[in-house]
Amino acid sequence: MSQKLDDRLKRIEIVNRIIQEIGNRGRHFFYKPHHYGYARFLQEGKKLWFIDDYTSAKIYPYEQYYEQKGFSHGGTLWGLVNDFRYFIIKGEYSNGKHGYGGLIGTHWAYPDEDMKAIQQLARELGYIA
Repeated sequence: MSQKLDDRLKRIEIVNRIIQEIGNRGRHFFYKPHHYGYARFLQEGKKLWFIDDYTSAKIYPYEQYYEQKGFSHGGTLWGLVNDFRYFIIKGEYSNGKHGYGGLIGTHWAYPDEDMKAIQQLARELGYIA
């Protein structure tokens, strides 16, 4: 396995861990226990996919608009999915450039303590500074 792919797989693990933390808190975005569990990213060959927690659809996270077949969330979370994709591909935090402030945004309607815990985990894992 190439170092580049190995690094990408490690970043996928980081993002999937953050997604689980998001799913465990607040409004439980990215987690549907009676459907497909947690949303997640998956590398297949040279392609990166996002697997939706509600529909289990395999979504190519490069489209500009969130109204994709199988994506069960809105624009705020689509922006976050694209922030995660950017991190996985580039190895850099996107600073919420895909909309709504990313992990440091205030549009989630999550309790402050939950947002702080999610952000702290993201810092520990190297997703944000």
